[in-house]
Amino acid sequence: MENNGNNLDKRPKRRVNPAKFIGARKGTVYLLVGLAIICIIWYFAAKAINRSIILPDFIITMKAFFSNWIDAKVMSNLAITLVRVFKGFLYAVMIGLPLGLIMGFSKTAKEAISPVMNSIRQVPIMAWVPLSIIWFGLGDGPTVFLIAIAAVFPIIINTIAGVSGIDPNYKHAARMIGANTAKVIRDVIIPGALPSILTGCRIALGMGWMLVICAEFIATSEGFGFLLVEAQRRIQTAQLFALMIMSALVGFFIDRLLQLLEKNLTSWRYKDAAIKN
Repeated sequence: MENNGNNLDKRPKRRVNPAKFIGARKGTVYLLVGLAIICIIWYFAAKAINRSIILPDFIITMKAFFSNWIDAKVMSNLAITLVRVFKGFLYAVMIGLPLGLIMGFSKTAKEAISPVMNSIRQVPIMAWVPLSIIWFGLGDGPTVFLIAIAAVFPIIINTIAGVSGIDPNYKHAARMIGANTAKVIRDVIIPGALPSILTGCRIALGMGWMLVICAEFIATSEGFGFLLVEAQRRIQTAQLFALMIMSALVGFFIDRLLQLLEKNLTSWRYKDAAIKN
């Protein structure tokens, strides 16, 4: 027993190397330091300005921020907005993905559709607002339509780029072993274009989240954007800032979820060291 005890005592103890620990989590450390600097600047700037309508007190804003996460009204409106975003995004995928695949696969289809698509793409999103209200009335309809019309173009463009970037030799090889057009699209085109498709989806969903807040300013009487308008009308600047921070965090986490999905669906790119984050 004594020998066992002595052997245990003689085992080398692991020591935590602070420099190594910080180096492994460099990005997180930089993020926390950056946030701390912003908070300090905000705190003292608000004290110096001393006008809450311009820049609210940091402590009051943080209290409003944390209380919003347990406020039933805020969370129900946030849920309404998220549903609208994902509805509009789903419609954009249903339209944009097949259209992008067709235009990327067929040069004739691309030449025929591209001028029309690019012309529509140049119309400012907010110019669609009056028409969307006429078509769909107030409520979810105009908001979902605006999200879909904004999100569809990144999906189309990135899908075309992904399909066009596939080596033609892969298509020829598939045809040589007897694959028809449907099998070439299923087994060669879609897997090869998937990274670009997912990038387009990520951009589209980010645009949808930003746009829904603006759309809810105009075309609805509920949702997260409506809460921002309500805070502005009541001159509740601290609440307005708190809601803006919440919006930024929700958008950030949506983007992170899509990044994780992209890594899981295209893990071969990271295993082969084709892309390094």
